[in-house]
Amino acid sequence: MTITTDTLPPELEHTTNYPSVLGDVLSLSFRDENDLDAGQAYKPASEDFTVKVDGVRRTVNNVLVANKMIVLTLSTYAQFGQSVTLAYNDSTPGDDKGIRDTQGNRLASIPTTVIKNNSQDRTPPELITTGDARPKVNGKQLVLSFSDASNLSADPDRKPVAGDFTVLVGSVRNAVTEVTVDAQAKTIALTLTTAVTLGQTMTVAYNDSTPDTDGNGIQDAALSLLVSFPVTDVNTADTAPPQLITTGDTRPKANGQQLVLSFDDVSLLHADPTRKPLAADFTVLAGTTANAVTAVAVDAQAKTITLTLTTAVTPGQAMTVAYTDSTPSATDTSAIQDAAGNRLAGFAATEINTADTVPPQLITTGTAGPRVLGSDLVLEFSDASNLDAAEARKPLSGDFTVLVDGTANTVTSVVVGANSKLVYLTLTTPVRHGQSVRIAYTDGTPDDTSAIRDTAGNRLTSFPSTAVDNRVPDRESPQLITTGATRPKVNGSQLVLSFGDASNLDADPAHKPATGAFTVLVDGVANAVTAVAVNATEKTVTLTLSTAVTRDQSVSVAYNDPTSGDDANAIQDAAHNDAASFAATTVDNLTPAPPARTPPRAPDADSDSDGISSAQEDQAVGPKGSTTGDGNNDGIQDSAQAAVASFSAKTSSSSGTSVTLVADSQDGKVPSGSHTRITSLEQKAVPAQTPKALETPIALTSFQAALNTVGSSETFSLYVDPKIGANGYWLQDNTGTWVNLASSPYGGKMVNEGGRLRLDFQIKDGGPFDADGEANGVITAPGAAAKMPLSIVGQAPDVAHDGFWF
Repeated sequence: MTITTDTLPPELEHTTNYPSVLGDVLSLSFRDENDLDAGQAYKPASEDFTVKVDGVRRTVNNVLVANKMIVLTLSTYAQFGQSVTLAYNDSTPGDDKGIRDTQGNRLASIPTTVIKNNSQDRTPPELITTGDARPKVNGKQLVLSFSDASNLSADPDRKPVAGDFTVLVGSVRNAVTEVTVDAQAKTIALTLTTAVTLGQTMTVAYNDSTPDTDGNGIQDAALSLLVSFPVTDVNTADTAPPQLITTGDTRPKANGQQLVLSFDDVSLLHADPTRKPLAADFTVLAGTTANAVTAVAVDAQAKTITLTLTTAVTPGQAMTVAYTDSTPSATDTSAIQDAAGNRLAGFAATEINTADTVPPQLITTGTAGPRVLGSDLVLEFSDASNLDAAEARKPLSGDFTVLVDGTANTVTSVVVGANSKLVYLTLTTPVRHGQSVRIAYTDGTPDDTSAIRDTAGNRLTSFPSTAVDNRVPDRESPQLITTGATRPKVNGSQLVLSFGDASNLDADPAHKPATGAFTVLVDGVANAVTAVAVNATEKTVTLTLSTAVTRDQSVSVAYNDPTSGDDANAIQDAAHNDAASFAATTVDNLTPAPPARTPPRAPDADSDSDGISSAQEDQAVGPKGSTTGDGNNDGIQDSAQAAVASFSAKTSSSSGTSVTLVADSQDGKVPSGSHTRITSLEQKAVPAQTPKALETPIALTSFQAALNTVGSSETFSLYVDPKIGANGYWLQDNTGTWVNLASSPYGGKMVNEGGRLRLDFQIKDGGPFDADGEANGVITAPGAAAKMPLSIVGQAPDVAHDGFWF
């Protein structure tokens, strides 16, 4: 005799009854040679079951194991119609807990499984009171729509009693004579004694007069009974279909391939594109020849339907249009219909107005849009007719406004192309590549015959300023800029050439000019170019020199274009126009002077070359916690730092007060690797024209600073005693206006640091607050730690000069 050992784990059974849920009880049945292990120490953990109801996880409160069944108790009931799923995963496979049989075979997991929901529908139908399905009436028929998980009860013996409905038109009762239930549509139709007029005020209410004694009532297939619903408005809106307008200006009219039909209706037309009428339901005849409709567009608000025809209509053609709804059944929604769903069954053959009544329209997009080439500007128009090219009727040249880069360019002649529907304008000045061009038109003499007009006499009164496509090719070479702020300049080993061009430069490394094409002379001696870098958008060419230039040396640069043709390697723009050779040109030498190399100084000497003696700097007063001589509390003596300078300023009361300036400042400290140097710091008298309202307790604190990069912006911090009452660092701009640079509008701020007032501000080399007015690597600033009364701060100056601004 062979004894078979059970080694297989339990398997979830799928039968007619299991797995299933009823309310909060979920039952699982398993297939196994043995029973499940029901020992308390072995039953699976509740959290290992994932039960979701309509996609939301429900907590399992209890797990019961018996025979080959597991019963789960859920935290909440599963309602009728909700979807329920279950999954299982043994989260502790190393212990004894799990779905297992009495032989110890355990089931590791159950994939997500649909659970049969046996919960019953106990929710009665609910009247829909909003949207398209709200109560509505048409004549004597009042339709009520309901929402319910089940269908309505179709049993005629259980339908509601007519007398349980109260229908009021205004304040007058309109008795219900018949009740009809559509179970699947979930509607109840009430037949009224008197037909309702469109727009009347109407309500309906319901009360089951015998809820406990009979089976009649508003109920669903599960016999859940609706006891009542309160007084509810009935939609008495439009029930009449749209009507085609056949007379007047809105009668059917055609222009080109467009046929427009206008309708009369108290409602809008139905805007749903899936409900628009079929193209084949329209019959359009030109004489006796059909002109098929290829597209239908409905404008709900305008109450128009636009038909696109196969063949364009010739002005004056005899044409008709007719319509028949070929699919009038209730299951088809395609028709001419209004927003209330009233559909037009058809209309008979109706004459179409084919006269051209539309003026020419300027084409503004695509290849047919306005375009210019040199002095020739072309406008193209769309129109059912040709343009009127008669010399006496063409538009006046003065009616066109052409702006080129914002400047007027007068039209000298106008030519009209009738068949091509083009208007040719000749400009006074040819347009160059890259220029912005716009055109506008206004008929300046609307009472005469001169205008943009078609052969039917329709005239265009105007069109707004419109962009013109500039099709002028770029044939202009880059030009070296030799004057102004972008003239050739050198700083150390970097020599920068700037070019003027409508296009960007060609920065393709394969096309850049050879180093040997440049001749750079420094004090008359050649300085070889070792590298060339092209910046396309900045339109610059940067040369790296073999030997760095020092300050005050004379520098010139020349360039030799390889050939007069299009060279692969040359200074060129994106259109491959080569720059011409240029002769030796002066280069602005912006190289800063090197730091002074001086032998060891006496204790009272200026050891950091900032214009202040070391002895004076060693007396600096800094924030709380700093040592004497460390005015910015960075742990380094000011006399040992080129970017920090301190001196004793005299106040208006002739007492002394310590002032510290920090260049290249980051919250009052100098970053490592900084090359900015303060070259002078001194107290100066206040100019006579200074506004009287500006109080300057320590006069002007004037300084100069040498920068590492020409034209850069530099951040400074000025430490002063808050007792002097300063509320900003005030400096005149290049217009003479006093401005508080230590304010947020100018990127500055005021900070109380350890009992010292720190004024942070920024100045750009060569900017409006650089007193020398040049981007030369040196900032000069005769400013003041001063006070402006609060009643004045923030007010704009009344005059252009000697004013102030916060």
